[in-house]
Amino acid sequence: MSDSFEHLRPVYPLIARQILDDYQITNGKCLDIGTGHGYLGIELAKITELEMYFVDLDPEALDKSRNNAAANKLKNPVHFVGADVTALPFEDDFADLIISRGSLWFWKDQVKGLQEINRVLKAGGVAFVGGGLGRYTPDDMRKGLQGRKRRILQAQGEKGFIKGAELEAVLQKTGIANYRLLADVEGEPAHWVEIKKMGER
Repeated sequence: MSDSFEHLRPVYPLIARQILDDYQITNGKCLDIGTGHGYLGIELAKITELEMYFVDLDPEALDKSRNNAAANKLKNPVHFVGADVTALPFEDDFADLIISRGSLWFWKDQVKGLQEINRVLKAGGVAFVGGGLGRYTPDDMRKGLQGRKRRILQAQGEKGFIKGAELEAVLQKTGIANYRLLADVEGEPAHWVEIKKMGER
């Protein structure tokens, strides 16, 4: 496991619990896009009966997520899919829930990626995509973790860490109507995109 991900381990169960509390989706198909080491999808699988699809473009990341899922002895059906978010290998209306934490800023085409997520989302389904530490992370933990990984990557020349109005501008280009931008803390710029597909699951 990469040390660059390890410091965030405590927040993934908290974000998973927030997703479950907010959307109450406990079964069906869930895509974890840009899964990395699989931490968020694994934590969500532990508290639901969701069929999990761990999706990442990087074969090494998929290997790590596969190993971590096996180590956690998940009872859920699990799949590991090598794919780019801009060309997801799923049919329309495939997933009940789509989650992604921390990958949005590395997509080569954020507009196309969000459009693809909306395409494969079922009517009545929800996508929760972006970054941040979630609402349930305690303030003392938040202060120690907030922006740490982003600052390291920016120092290495990475760009594209958008939030607030810049994130809104990307969403407006997608043509997706039923979205909200969400912040972890009231009054702060939004880091998360919530997409709700109209209709019944």
